[in-house]
Amino acid sequence: MPDGDNLKCLITEEKLETPSTFPFPFTPYGIQHDFMTEIYSAIEGRKLGIFESPTGTGKTLSIICGAVRWLLDHENREWNQLKLALESLTMKNGETNDDDDDDDWIAGQAKLVEQQRKVYEINKMLKSLEEFNNNIEKIKKEQEFKKNKVKSLVIKTLNQKNDVEIEKNKDLFDEESEFVLEEYDQSSSVDDFEEISEEKVQYEGVKIYFCSRTHSQLSQFVAELKKSPYSTSRIIPLASRQNYCINRTVKKLKNITLMNERCLEMGKPKPTQKPTKVSSVGSVVKKKKTEPICKCPYNDKDKIQSLAEEVTIELRDMEELVNRGDQISACPYYASRESVKYAQIVTLPYNTLLHKSTREASGIRLEGNIFIIDEAHNLLDTIGHIHSSQINGQQLTHSYSQLIQYKNKFELRFSASNLLHLNQLIYVIGKLINMLGGTPGVSHAEASRKGVDSKVYTLESFVHQAEIDHLNMFMLVDFFKRSKIGQKIRGYSEKYMPSVSLQPSKPKLSNLQTFLKQIETKKNSKGKELKEDENKHIDPQVADIISNNPLTPVMAFIESLTNYCEDGRIISTTQAFVSKGVLKFLLLNPAVHFKEIVDKARSVIVSGGTMEPISEFKDQLFNFNGDNSDRIMHFSCGHVVPPDHILPLIVCSGPTGKQFDFSYQERTSIKMLNEIGSLLENICRTVPAGIVCFFPSYDYEQFVYQYLEKNKVINRLSERKKLFREPKSTNQVDEVLKNYSQAITTTSVLNSKVTGALLFSVIGGKLSEGLNFSDDLGRCVIVIGLPYPNIKSLELQQKMNYLNSHMGLGTGQQHYENLCMKAVNQSIGRSVRHQQDYAAVLLLDHRYQRDSVRNALPKWLQPSLQEHSKFGSAFAQLNKFFAGKKKLQK
Repeated sequence: MPDGDNLKCLITEEKLETPSTFPFPFTPYGIQHDFMTEIYSAIEGRKLGIFESPTGTGKTLSIICGAVRWLLDHENREWNQLKLALESLTMKNGETNDDDDDDDWIAGQAKLVEQQRKVYEINKMLKSLEEFNNNIEKIKKEQEFKKNKVKSLVIKTLNQKNDVEIEKNKDLFDEESEFVLEEYDQSSSVDDFEEISEEKVQYEGVKIYFCSRTHSQLSQFVAELKKSPYSTSRIIPLASRQNYCINRTVKKLKNITLMNERCLEMGKPKPTQKPTKVSSVGSVVKKKKTEPICKCPYNDKDKIQSLAEEVTIELRDMEELVNRGDQISACPYYASRESVKYAQIVTLPYNTLLHKSTREASGIRLEGNIFIIDEAHNLLDTIGHIHSSQINGQQLTHSYSQLIQYKNKFELRFSASNLLHLNQLIYVIGKLINMLGGTPGVSHAEASRKGVDSKVYTLESFVHQAEIDHLNMFMLVDFFKRSKIGQKIRGYSEKYMPSVSLQPSKPKLSNLQTFLKQIETKKNSKGKELKEDENKHIDPQVADIISNNPLTPVMAFIESLTNYCEDGRIISTTQAFVSKGVLKFLLLNPAVHFKEIVDKARSVIVSGGTMEPISEFKDQLFNFNGDNSDRIMHFSCGHVVPPDHILPLIVCSGPTGKQFDFSYQERTSIKMLNEIGSLLENICRTVPAGIVCFFPSYDYEQFVYQYLEKNKVINRLSERKKLFREPKSTNQVDEVLKNYSQAITTTSVLNSKVTGALLFSVIGGKLSEGLNFSDDLGRCVIVIGLPYPNIKSLELQQKMNYLNSHMGLGTGQQHYENLCMKAVNQSIGRSVRHQQDYAAVLLLDHRYQRDSVRNALPKWLQPSLQEHSKFGSAFAQLNKFFAGKKKLQK
């Protein structure tokens, strides 16, 4: 059933006029009204929009009210135009029938047939649209009826009981046939790696897909939608099984690939062989029957449908959907997918949209829909990261060993096609081991080249050097997915190959040596088991490889070889041992994986607080081939915070007069470290409440902290501010932030000598994006130095060379500058978050005076930006700023 863009085939889409006002929870600021107007116009005009609005300006609410308003207007237009077109064609049919011109009878009949065809198509579209709307109304009434019924106690199914049943069912598997490859027919185009329903909904309407970086940001979007005038919109949060699975047995696997495989196994029937008598003489043949594979207790069709209807009508975020699924023992993952067909808005993380196979497995249609990508400042890097891949020698040698043993076990049970492709796969992996200087089948051998050696290859030269250019990599990838060889080998290796060891083999001991060794062991251990000693040499990565399937990342690398030659490079790094060698595919042209979205979607909007440099999005993402220049539009607005509420200062020198130079060569010098300590002591005496200090890297933050601690500076700082440090572990972030916030709140209440807290953080780290240091949490943000990436990195050099050759000389250097400044801008944006907020921003480095650096700072910051060559004048300005704010509060 055509909808969206395909409607143009039958009728001319009447242009929607941009409204002069928009429903909003309160009277919108001027920049919010402009934002809504521009996004409405962009979607209507089928544009590729770049929207820049500083954090704290109500960007999310503006997106909702502008985009959803367009969607509702479009739905009304679609319905009205179909009815008008039907009436018009019906009248024309009558006029054609009344035409008595016999000389043009044949042309008249052809015209009549064409008009009747259009009438039929439009009638079909109207009928589908009515059926769609009726289904929505039916679901609403059923949900209302359920609410009004007397609620009965919900008795939850005991997960432990279900899990025990699942474990018991495992024993029912056919131990041998379970591990044999699925039959691979290369002439078939069906990819059943992920179950996708063949049933097509006739009408789904245009949808808004809202994407962001994390699930917490998507939950914030849902929270904003609840506060908006469009809280009755049908919104569905999509997520992976890792987020949605409520089956404890599957969740224990943790690895997303293993969870996907196990879930699919539990949802499919399994063909088994059963002997059945079929003749009077007693002959027996084997007839195929289907038996369920330990069906998941939460994969109940009726319960899933019930949960899907609930989430269609009642607005829920991901966490609320999981809780509800747990209450009624219904799978949230399948319920969310089932309800997408009725949704108006779908939220999903970046990876689901940007990775084609994941997108298709999730049932996301591109044609005619709207895609809004929030927090898109690192979109190009994200696409590059998703489609790059890396494998090491351990994964290759372990995969090779598994495949050889698996082939030897089941060789006689394979079809000729499966055996051919399996041999090809073994051959390719063997050649990749050769590229690292190793020999297939020999574990932990030394490489043919000593020391570390890195080489860069084009895709063409790599496959030629590896001697695999005569094989079809597309077919091998297809074979991997459809034969389910990854799942088969993982299941087989767990049961029959647990003893595969990646440790160097130990020399055999004589009987006497063995006896003496046992005596020595008993003496040293005093009877204790030496489990720790036996395992202490196992690399954690090796343990992960053993427990998971190393073939999956290997196939991801082989799939990378199917990219267009100019779009990527292979970096081969060999070391003394083959296991330490690395093969890495580096994607140089992210636009190639974004092009399908740009070409098929009605409109693509990328938004963020700071989207500079805009040229990256225009030239490298939307218009790489030069055919979309007329579709691109850019909107940028100022900040809602008044200019006198923000004090950005470029500070070129420290308190003792030494010039701030935090370049890689100078930043560890004693004079720079002393200047940092002295400046922090001065700032802590002046700035109230919370201060966030950003360092260029974790290593440098550690180095500075240890120096300041050794010289008692940390002790003096702690007398004024309670000190916190950004943790390297993600699961500790919330606790640090909680304690940091409590320290600020507590000290302001107690009115003690300690006047708040100081937080050491890292540019580009866990606290530099997506977090709000509003009000007292961030009265001052200090950025130490410029976090330029390592210019000697092979990956960076290849990217810069590629840009220089394809986009013009100087583009590579600009990319290098942009990587640094995008990270700085994100850190700066953590400070002022709403109209009444105020904060100071200190940029410590003389290089911030450069025009290229200064111009790359956020546009909303630049009108208030001041440069100070001496610390004294900057410190005086800082004192004056906070003294003025203190008087206003009184």
